[in-house]
Amino acid sequence: MNNWNEIPVPVNFNPLKHHMGFIRSFSGKCSIISEEKIKSNIIPLLKHLGSSVADIYTGSLDVGDIVSEVSLFREKENIMNEKSFLVWLSQTGKDYNKCTLSDSSQWVIKHLDNNPRYFHIFPGRNLECTVRSRGNSLKTAILFDILYDKGDILLSDLNSVRRMLSLSPLRSTESAFSIIEDIRMLQMD
Repeated sequence: MNNWNEIPVPVNFNPLKHHMGFIRSFSGKCSIISEEKIKSNIIPLLKHLGSSVADIYTGSLDVGDIVSEVSLFREKENIMNEKSFLVWLSQTGKDYNKCTLSDSSQWVIKHLDNNPRYFHIFPGRNLECTVRSRGNSLKTAILFDILYDKGDILLSDLNSVRRMLSLSPLRSTESAFSIIEDIRMLQMD
């Protein structure tokens, strides 16, 4: 699955926010498009990621594998419609539940109100195959990776990227530590 619009309803999963392999692939594909298209198409997608923390799956399953396994989980648990899903979810006493996929990764499942994609999944936190990032750091890192080659990470370049995202400038490279970590993580082979 190269586009999260290909993810079947009712599953809601944003791989640009929660799947490292997808993020790297997306960044690589975007690095060859024009700056005009980046501004008109890519930046709005990145802004949609929000500013809260995101847990990013770093395991070996691709987006299609995850969606397939979640679909099998829904069948096994007999939660194939919204009503049965809400009943199943209410039995936990919480507003979420979890499922474990074939690689032992745990995924959180929540309900989204008034949405045909009501079955919201994202990776669990504090797991071997997840890393945590702040939303604004992740957006900055992705856009930086699209626009700049590997090498030195200059504060002026980071601030140029942040301006494009309508984010406040950084005062020092020390204040950019988490962004630099995210950039390095995206650039790993």
